[in-house]
This record gives sequence, structure tokens and C-alpha cells, in this order.
Amino acid sequence: MRRPLLLLLMLALLGACSAAREEQQKRQTASEYNTELGLAYLRQGRDQMAMEKLRKAVEQDPKNAQAHHYLAVLYQKLGENDKADQAYWKALRYAPKDPNLLNNYGAFLCGQGKYDKAIRMFRRVLEDPLYPARQAVYENIGLCAQQKGDLKLAEEYLRKSLKANPRAPKSLLALGQIRFDQGDAAAARQYLYDYLAVARHNAESLWLGVLLAAKTGNKDRLASYKLLLKGKFPDSPQTAKLKKMEAEGKI
Repeated sequence: MRRPLLLLLMLALLGACSAAREEQQKRQTASEYNTELGLAYLRQGRDQMAMEKLRKAVEQDPKNAQAHHYLAVLYQKLGENDKADQAYWKALRYAPKDPNLLNNYGAFLCGQGKYDKAIRMFRRVLEDPLYPARQAVYENIGLCAQQKGDLKLAEEYLRKSLKANPRAPKSLLALGQIRFDQGDAAAARQYLYDYLAVARHNAESLWLGVLLAAKTGNKDRLASYKLLLKGKFPDSPQTAKLKKMEAEGKI
């Protein structure tokens, strides 16, 4: 009598395990679906709908790394940086080698002034020799190092970026600013020209133009750059620096 009873108990347990697995699979599938919806809403700028779907996704599957990842991006967009940082860490817990996740977290950290930690994240991306967007990672390291003030490291990686893509506008402009900061106005001007051959003026390029024109004493060009910077980018940090220097009589 014991054997049939034992067999029945085992069959019951197997059935329960199978039902649990099916339920888990259903929740994971639903989580993936809501993650896709959340990302679509995020791309459309429908932040409230994106938040609802992504929160639902992590509720259905707390180990869904992509749902945590997109939540981090959304929190970052909304300026909720503490929540973004937590979401990035949760995503990395379940997908520690995801290159896009590492790159995005690095960019977030750099924006928060956590330069060393950011650069470590970017370098983890480069550990994958098959990662297709290596040029962008080189550029990110270079730009973050520039913000940190480590111009040697910045130049090293910006040159790697330009070797991979000689027309990378951010790298060209950053190297132009670095050259100016190092006192090489001629090289800075050439990088600015190279930048303008592939991209339009932005606040940073106009600021570099202001600095170069002031250094060389070209008053007409200086006036033109100042007018463009104030007119096109009135709320930029570069315009604020320009107004401060004008008030101090330095430019």
C-alpha cells in the first residue's frame, strides 16, 4: 500500500511543479511584453504610460534586466537620479555584461560627475571585442575624461574615436577645445573647421569660436560668434560664461 501512495504523492508534486513553472513562464512572457510596450512609449515621449508598463514588467518578473534598464533611462529623463541609479544597479545585477546597459550607466554616471566610476563602466563595454559601437565608447571615455580634467586620457580616447570614424563631430570639437586649452590655437582652429565640415554650430563650437577670435584679436569674427551664441543658445552654460567674462572685461 505504501508504494502506490508514494507514487501518487510524487505525481502530485510533479504536477504542482509543472503548474508553477507554467505560471512563472506566463509572468515572464507578460513582463517581456510590457517591457516592449514601455520602451515604445518611452521612445514616443509618453512617459506616464512608459512608467506604468515598465513598473508592471518588473512586478511580473523582478529579474527582468531590460525592464530595470529602461526604468533607469526613464527616471534619468525625469531627473529622478537616485531612482535611476538604483534601477541601473538592479539591471546590472541580472545582466552584468550587457554592453548597452554598461554604456548607458556610464553616461549617466559621467553626467553626475562620477567620472572614475563612469570610465570603469565604459571600459567594461570594451571588454567585449565584438561590440559593434566601439567608436562611441571611445568617444564617451574621451568626453568624460575631458570633463574630469584628465586631458591626456581624453586625447588618447578621442583619437581612438577619430581613428574609427574621422568624421565624428563630438570628438573633433572636443579635441579642438583641448588643443585651445593647451595653447595651440592653430590646431584648435583646424579641428573647429573639421567639425563644421560635418556638423552645424552648437553652443560648444560657438564658444570655441569666441575664444579663438578673442585670442587672435579678430574683432569682427568675435562679434559675430558672440551674437550667434547669445541669439541661438541664450540659456546655455557657454552663454553664461560669455556674459560673465564680458562683465569682468575679459572679452
